[in-house]
Amino acid sequence: MYNTIIYYVSRYLDLYPFFIPLGFIGIWRWSVWFIKKITALFYEPQKPGFKTSVSVVTPVYNEDPKIFFQALHTWDKNKPNEIIAVIDYTDKQCIDIFKRFNEGKSYAKLIITKIPGKREALGDGIKRAKSEILALVDSDTIWTTDTLINGIAPFKDAKMGGVATKQSLQKPSTLAQKLFGARLEQRYWDDFPFLAKVGNQIVCLSGRTAFYRKSALLPVLDKMLHEKFMGEKVVSGEDKRLTYLIEEAGWKTTYQSTSQVSTVGERKISTFINQQIRWTRNSWRNDLTALFQGWVFKYPIYAIYLIDRAIQPFTLLISPIYFVISLIFGLWIPVFTILVWWLISRSIKMYPYLKKYPRDVVILPYYIFFNFMTAYIRIYALLSINTQGWITRWHKSRLNKATTFQFALPHLATILIFSLVAGGVYFNKYQTFFVPREQQNKLVASTLPRARSLAANTNTSVLGASSFTAESLLTKRYEFTSEDSLASVAEKFEISLEDLLNVNISKITNWNRVKPGTILTIPPKELKLTPSYRFNYQRIYDDVLRIAYDQSTNTIIVSGRGSVVNLTDISTSVGQEYLNEVSPGVWDLKANLYLQSGITLKLNKEEVKWLRMSSKKNNFVVFLAYNSDVFIDGVKITSWDETKKDYDKEITDGRSYILVKDGARMDVINSEIGYLGYARPKDYSQSPYGISWRMSLGKLQNTLLTGEVINSKFHNNYFGAYTFGATGMIWRGNEFYDNVRYGLDPHDDSNGFLVENNKFYNNGTHGLIFSKRCINNTIRNNVSYNNKGHGIMLHEVSDNNIIENNKLFNNTDGISLDNSSKNTLLKNKIYSNRRGILLDKNSSENVIEKNEITKSSQYGIYLYGKANNNIIRNNVLTSNMNGIYIKTNNNEVVDNQIEKNKIGVYFLGKASQNKLINNKITYSDVYGIYTKIVSGFPNIVGDDNTIWRNKKDLAAEEID
Repeated sequence: MYNTIIYYVSRYLDLYPFFIPLGFIGIWRWSVWFIKKITALFYEPQKPGFKTSVSVVTPVYNEDPKIFFQALHTWDKNKPNEIIAVIDYTDKQCIDIFKRFNEGKSYAKLIITKIPGKREALGDGIKRAKSEILALVDSDTIWTTDTLINGIAPFKDAKMGGVATKQSLQKPSTLAQKLFGARLEQRYWDDFPFLAKVGNQIVCLSGRTAFYRKSALLPVLDKMLHEKFMGEKVVSGEDKRLTYLIEEAGWKTTYQSTSQVSTVGERKISTFINQQIRWTRNSWRNDLTALFQGWVFKYPIYAIYLIDRAIQPFTLLISPIYFVISLIFGLWIPVFTILVWWLISRSIKMYPYLKKYPRDVVILPYYIFFNFMTAYIRIYALLSINTQGWITRWHKSRLNKATTFQFALPHLATILIFSLVAGGVYFNKYQTFFVPREQQNKLVASTLPRARSLAANTNTSVLGASSFTAESLLTKRYEFTSEDSLASVAEKFEISLEDLLNVNISKITNWNRVKPGTILTIPPKELKLTPSYRFNYQRIYDDVLRIAYDQSTNTIIVSGRGSVVNLTDISTSVGQEYLNEVSPGVWDLKANLYLQSGITLKLNKEEVKWLRMSSKKNNFVVFLAYNSDVFIDGVKITSWDETKKDYDKEITDGRSYILVKDGARMDVINSEIGYLGYARPKDYSQSPYGISWRMSLGKLQNTLLTGEVINSKFHNNYFGAYTFGATGMIWRGNEFYDNVRYGLDPHDDSNGFLVENNKFYNNGTHGLIFSKRCINNTIRNNVSYNNKGHGIMLHEVSDNNIIENNKLFNNTDGISLDNSSKNTLLKNKIYSNRRGILLDKNSSENVIEKNEITKSSQYGIYLYGKANNNIIRNNVLTSNMNGIYIKTNNNEVVDNQIEKNKIGVYFLGKASQNKLINNKITYSDVYGIYTKIVSGFPNIVGDDNTIWRNKKDLAAEEID
């Protein structure tokens, strides 16, 4: 017996790799399920006893009169304080039924509506209801005698906003009803008890019956009634929308298993499928909105649960694809194994339903098929997420008419995704299973398989190069004239008046009398802001300009929205002791200068040539502006140590700096900024780096921080210049040099910049760095050299940027991409760096095209970490130690000229599935292509490559 087992284990040992990654996906999915189920075992419903007033609100349209009649009486038996039915005027039968029902019942109230839509009907009922707790109930939902008393029990917690009930199907008889019943039983067997146990957020308080605290609903009711998604009014999914709205507002939600309701379900399978599609669209809309808004991440387990739900349909495709592949290739052991696993696993999932209806075990094959069909439904629903056309009982006259194209396109896209996943699985299995099994030792040794014809990836539509134009993302500066109105300015730049006001909110006291000469900031067309507070735009009187000195803080404070000041105005008001013109055009600032909201300060060469900010050991002044405009034109601004008659060159004890914050604009034109700033001390709330544009945390969606910086010099600062959360800035024709750390550092969420024709040199680290979620920036025609760090760096999810036509030399790396994706590196000249271009961590889907990279002491192009799926195309790489050095996967090297390097292309470690297509690799000192690879990780060399006159064209080494 033992020998027989060993024989079969050995006989089929080569089949085990076939189940990778299916096995890992299975372990992952079932680990998640076991965690949920084990946690759900500890769930207990709350005991009844809490009493308060309850109103039942039900919207009614095209309901089965018998079911509606039955439902009314089951609700009535629970003795609510009100029963409010909002019935469509066309539903004469249900109106008659309710009129007969409410005879002698003052608490039964009828609202007849001519406004179509369940949301609108619910809104009417909610507004009419008088009770503390509202039961929102579908008109076909049957209650038990204790549904209400159990359902309101959790509301003894004053922070409880909503309660979900346990829902089931009444005597399912058709296949559609049984499938629906099985899904309901599973949902209330694991998901809802799990969520109720681990937190205070339920994924959906289902519309069949959910209890809400009225005070939680009313503040969010308008958001539900007027919800739009991608510009379209949303007509369904009100239950999940209400759930997320009250959870976002901070209310708790929970599940009460003892509060039970039932419904009949749709009898026809076609109607059931349409229902599933509609509910799934609703789920996608609300889940994606919640994840995008970010509030769910305050509840980590809840957020992980939603993300896992979003991933699930894509992993669900893998198992049937494996099954079909096994059938095609006659792998009967995997076929049998997968079938048995399906039967066992889906029986477990059906257990709560089969416990009630054991004879329905015969539908298990249908349930398995439907389970995998839900993957199609969910992906199709995602691709048609904004379709609003089908509601269960709506008459066809109320439905939106979809064109054949609109109907077919999501199906075609879903089929395409299925095909791509199937193709990916097949390709993966072909490379990792079928080919190794058939060609075992030969392919293991063959780490560079040749291919007669390889197709390069020409689709770059998702990449930065084609997703935006630089100018479209910039803010603009406009000087208001006597012939303008705000409306005409908005029309001139094709933006809304609201957007124009939101951006210039701090400086406008009366929109009917904006002063000529006022500088307005014009936002990008796509920018939408939601101000965190309201201003009065129709003040009778302008704000009074106040300029005062605060002795306790040694600060000059300037206030008065809409006021324009200069240094003379300030000095005249506070005295020359604090701000003094020491010689023509030379001003000494000896006190902190603080501009409050709405002030415009103009510093121009006609008045000031050099502003010297007092800065000496442990005593320095700063220039701060909040929600104000600062215009610097033709001015030199530096620190100044009067005792040394020199700039303050010591940064360890602090140094003067300039900082504008939040809804500010600061333009620096033809100016010089030097010897400012120092390293930010721990827990210091400001950004004292030199000259900074800084958005406060949490205000990125509320206001706009911007400016134009042209033909200016930034030197000997801690950072040459720094931004945080700025939008649409222009940096043109400037020089950044001799700064302690970076030349220019746009940081967190600095987006839509145009950085062109600048020079970055001799800086302590990087010449230019965009760091942390800086997207849609254009970096072109710059020169960056002799920096101790990198010439240009994109750091930490700085995606969709364009780096074009720059000259980069004598840096550590010419261009470095750290965990940044979908960027385009185009037509740059990169030479005499340690590394020409470096991609690391998760830097993926980048395009490196038409660059000239020469004389790199280590690597011309270096890919490591998880820098996968990049395209290296049509570059010239000459005289580098290694032309292209790859330690990652699925990259394409296409149409490059790689010559006179020590090694042309070098694959190392577990680099795999990289493609070399139509390259010219010549005159390499050692190898044209060298692969030092772990066994089984091939990289593909197309026959269309020209590999010749290298000392050795191809060489390979296998490592452990």
